[in-house]
Amino acid sequence: MIESRHADIAIIGAGPAGMAAAVRLAEAGVHPVLFDLNATPGGQIYRQLGNPQVGAGVMGEEYQHGRSLVEAFARADIDYRPLSRVWWIGRKGTGYDLGVVQHRAQSWHAERLILASGAMERGWPFPGWQLPGVMTAGAAQILLKQGALLPGVSPVLAGSGPLLYLLAWQYLQAGQPPALVLDLASASRYRALLRQPRRAWHGRNYLLKGVRMIAALRRAGVPVLLGVDGIQAEGREAVERVRYRHRGHWKTLPAALLLTHFGVVPEPQLARSLAIPHRWETGQQAFLPERSEVLAVEERLWVAGDGGGIGGAINAEREGRLAALEVLQSLAGKAQDGLARERAALQRARRRDLEARRLLETLFRLPGDWLEVQPEDTLVCRCESVSRGEVERAITQGAAGPNQLKAFTRCGMGPCQGRQCGESVARLLAHRTAQSMDAIGYYHIRPPVHSVTLGELAAQQET
Repeated sequence: MIESRHADIAIIGAGPAGMAAAVRLAEAGVHPVLFDLNATPGGQIYRQLGNPQVGAGVMGEEYQHGRSLVEAFARADIDYRPLSRVWWIGRKGTGYDLGVVQHRAQSWHAERLILASGAMERGWPFPGWQLPGVMTAGAAQILLKQGALLPGVSPVLAGSGPLLYLLAWQYLQAGQPPALVLDLASASRYRALLRQPRRAWHGRNYLLKGVRMIAALRRAGVPVLLGVDGIQAEGREAVERVRYRHRGHWKTLPAALLLTHFGVVPEPQLARSLAIPHRWETGQQAFLPERSEVLAVEERLWVAGDGGGIGGAINAEREGRLAALEVLQSLAGKAQDGLARERAALQRARRRDLEARRLLETLFRLPGDWLEVQPEDTLVCRCESVSRGEVERAITQGAAGPNQLKAFTRCGMGPCQGRQCGESVARLLAHRTAQSMDAIGYYHIRPPVHSVTLGELAAQQET
């Protein structure tokens, strides 16, 4: 019989939230176990910061901000387990059982658990998004941070969200400016600055940073087109051309590399696999796990950072510390004045930051009818090659929810486990059945949350 390893507190994810939680617990003398998919701590935003491959002038100030946190994490007394896949979670007694693969499979039991699994880029279908040569901006940025890899050709960047401009600016600083930036957010979005003066004031640093980046791109001769409302990638074996609609007219540009970004959403799989209730948040255009002001979803489970709602790296760091304080309070069993004061300060700062983020949500909102106007042969599920037309026909035939539609079409059964198509399927169902996103819901997530080989399971370690 395999004996389960034990942890008083386990953390999943070594991004800003997970690192901050682990450091705060270690400061209090608690020895957490932290599982992370990556080889080094930092998550996506601070990836490779402990051993940077690209100079500070290319990556920018936000990347450098995380250095003190990464260094504090390296010094702290933490059972850090990189390259670990948590492929299933289940409740057992008052705690949680975890299936972990770190070279080989292991079983763990955690009395308390912090989910800090972060965010992922939104899957957003358009014709040709499955072609070789079409990548997400986040994937391109990983190559830049982790390997100092730049594209061999000037890419076209398209989509909506701050990362679109950040990557374009980083490529410019690295000497490989993009050929064109296509912004798919509404051209009228800047009216929000007049309608939301309080949020504009709180978000002034975000706005100034964006203005400076766009100005730098335009000074370098990079065209930046606002209000683009259609995009297609064309080619036989790989992308050869990018078509886009601007001011009512379609235009075509030769291109060998198209990098897209349509915002980020909480990574859903681990939280969904625990059947944590989620709700559709209109501002973020995403399903968010229901959690309290102190980030608790149940007595011994907390969700911190962008996995609970997109707030950015600084907010994720605060939420990690806040979750750690709640763990310490739980371990103490009674109110602690010092913890209460620290909690109050973190919550005030968190509310201020999230107020500013609401403005970004307005500025980079995606078109609500995007999916319905795509051609019928546009793939919704790339893993199983399921088109929008096939999804629509399955709905007509009686697929009333995401899980029925999965059975009808195999949409969501591929290697990504529905990460890329889940939101699109829910949106199409909501539109066709005239129901809310909350009424439609999402796929039922079952293990394995990450791919696991039979060899890894057969080599499970005895403890």
